[in-house]
Amino acid sequence: MDFLKRCNREAFPQEQPRYDAVLEHGLPIEMTPKLHASPRVLFLGPESAARDKFSHILNRSGLTIETVHPRHAELRISSGAPYALILLDTALLSDALPTVCSMQRMTRTPLLVLTERSHVPDCLASQGLCTTETLFKPCAPGDLLTRVWALIFNPKAPDVTWPRLADLAIDRKRGKAFRRGIDLRLTATQFDLLDVLMAHPGRVMSRERLMAAVWGPRVDPQCSIVRVAMLRLRQRLDAPFDLKLIHTVHYEGYVVELRL
Repeated sequence: MDFLKRCNREAFPQEQPRYDAVLEHGLPIEMTPKLHASPRVLFLGPESAARDKFSHILNRSGLTIETVHPRHAELRISSGAPYALILLDTALLSDALPTVCSMQRMTRTPLLVLTERSHVPDCLASQGLCTTETLFKPCAPGDLLTRVWALIFNPKAPDVTWPRLADLAIDRKRGKAFRRGIDLRLTATQFDLLDVLMAHPGRVMSRERLMAAVWGPRVDPQCSIVRVAMLRLRQRLDAPFDLKLIHTVHYEGYVVELRL
């Protein structure tokens, strides 16, 4: 413990004695991000194993999912229940155009359509729905989660320059990171560490490489600075959430990726 405290003082002199307290007692309550109520998603699609799989994935990321057959969509919307997003799963977009039109007529809730790629532009253009958000199947779970959360928190125009993974989004201009739209209130060092990991999603980053990228060559390579900083980052980024994004690869380093 004394060795870790010494490493902290060398790398983070401005944040003492809080680092010592974290090592001994964990992250203080007031530093833990406060979670909001889970956004509700209306999932329209016929009963199937695929719908159940997608619902499970979305639920694990912190969303409240209500599954309904498309024929009952208008009834559910007219009930006045508040939804953050409507997700429509269909094999052929041409078959779902009446549902798409009715949803856009009845509500301003953002709509995301999961569909096959063939003839999508022609179908949408014929109905004046060129701005409809679509995601083509088959799609990776991470792509689905990333698109869903981006639309929930910025339905008009999600910033495509922000690196995203599931419900995590990074604003490099302001040096901020968000999960579920919640500002994680990262320190500058924590943000830099996360930014390096997010620049290489799915790729294991060694402790030596992280140390060089964030702290430079002047830090003692034998110091546990990376492990301590990663502990603090995880307490803000992962601890409050069921879905963990940072993972340790023993004897190799750390990786940020979606594991379901």
